Amino acid sequence: MWSVITLIVILLVGAIAYTIYGQRHHLAPSKGRKINLAERSNSALLIVDVQEDFTSSDGKHAYPADMVDKLITAINKLVEAANANGTPVISIRQTFRGWYINFLVKLLNEGRGSPKSKGLDLDERINGDIDHDIVKARADGFSEPELDRVLDRQKVGKLIIVGLDGDFCVKATMQAALNRGYDVSFSDATTLALNPKKWERTKALLTARGASDNTGQDTQVVKTDAADADPSGARTPDSTPDTGNQNTTVPDTGDQDTSAQNKKEKDEDEGRKMA
Repeated sequence: MWSVITLIVILLVGAIAYTIYGQRHHLAPSKGRKINLAERSNSALLIVDVQEDFTSSDGKHAYPADMVDKLITAINKLVEAANANGTPVISIRQTFRGWYINFLVKLLNEGRGSPKSKGLDLDERINGDIDHDIVKARADGFSEPELDRVLDRQKVGKLIIVGLDGDFCVKATMQAALNRGYDVSFSDATTLALNPKKWERTKALLTARGASDNTGQDTQVVKTDAADADPSGARTPDSTPDTGNQNTTVPDTGDQDTSAQNKKEKDEDEGRKMA
């Protein structure tokens, strides 16, 4: 009898320990090879996890619809400017891999982001051309080597990172970019974070590491040099003479909508960690 109870306890402790390890591994940013900014004059727009699964207003952990609408509007302004300037737009989408994490996703987050989900595609409200589409299994977009390869080919040194959730996948991707030496910028208008207080702490951490918080400012989408364009098929800018860096104004939405702030922070975080 006691041997059975002991075995059950050992299995439970093992499952808890493995879950904690898996969660930390999922959220940990990668290191990567340092880039030489002097050799990378181009910019890229990274759209993180703006997928139907995570932007839908249905479900226990759904973001408020008005917050999502504002996010989509702000991101579309950047996509439009990037398309006009020849700046690559890269979609990074989440699809979890592994039976255990997908079991947890089904249990805690209604299966969103799992391989069998019907909401893995980029939100259809995102307008404009997407130059590259990268599917990741971890929070950090750089955990997929393809992102490094795309940015290398395009000679990209500046990244404008947008999407959701600011405290998890966006944070991990920005940290990984900073680890590699990229010039990284973000803004409140183009980042969705359900927990405003935690997002403020995340922003302080990122800016302390060198990221630029462009909230309330113009966010530049710098024109890509045609000579540096990807020969494999990425868009090149038109023949219109370049009159300087073209800007697009992303409206500052001010403080994040706090209509869901009364939810328990623990409950919020469990859902967002799976985004």
